[in-house]
Amino acid sequence: MTFEKGAQPAVTVVMPAFNSARTLRDSVQSVLDQTLDSLELIIIDDASADDTTAVAEELAGRDARVKLVSRPTQGGPAAARNTGIAAARGRYLAFCDADDLWLPTKLERQLELAGATGATLVYSAYHRVDADFAGSVNTFRSQGRVVRVPSRLTYAQLLHSNVIGCLTAVVDLERAGAVSMPDLAGAEDWALWLHILRDGGHAAGVDEPLALYRVAGPGSHSASRWRAIRAVWRVLRTEEGLSAPRAALFLVTDAVAGLRKSRI
Repeated sequence: MTFEKGAQPAVTVVMPAFNSARTLRDSVQSVLDQTLDSLELIIIDDASADDTTAVAEELAGRDARVKLVSRPTQGGPAAARNTGIAAARGRYLAFCDADDLWLPTKLERQLELAGATGATLVYSAYHRVDADFAGSVNTFRSQGRVVRVPSRLTYAQLLHSNVIGCLTAVVDLERAGAVSMPDLAGAEDWALWLHILRDGGHAAGVDEPLALYRVAGPGSHSASRWRAIRAVWRVLRTEEGLSAPRAALFLVTDAVAGLRKSRI
């Protein structure tokens, strides 16, 4: 699918990057190689200490669709993504971390689904790969480690666990209105999906893996399970206003779902 050059992009892709020099090039290329090319890619350098800035500047110089925004101080995933969201020009908003990869038809497939269903939020299944995966989309061969997703998802179902991988989510901003992620490391994306569905949006999924999720290594934001559990509790109690007993129930279902996912 090709769009007129210079037109407003259909999709804004937000890519937070912190010390991501090793993986940034492949992640960016997987976005630029989409069969839907009406997009802008905003890389948010979250005060990296490695060569992330230099790599991002090089990539932005090669393709006008790539833009770099540098944060003076590290703010974490939510702050970095919100910086990108604030600069977005596209109708649709998508997320791809600087160590994740997209298969070429991801955006095209998902925008087709959004148009056919009127969904505010669309998502897909995805592959899990090891933290040290050094290949590219072109060399990847599935090992059967696929996180499956339902074709439809309600607010009540999403409360049980976050089944939407952030690297697969696409939000229709015309339907959702202004969005942002709460600063809840480990659950910031889930809090946003819940907000969208609670406010009347609906979600639709493609149960076909359209992205590659690199499993977190030691020291990453998502590696600390205890921090994630605390974030889940805050989402349920503070963001969603659930009673302690209901929140405890969903905390357990989320923990079980997370354990199952980690074994894929």
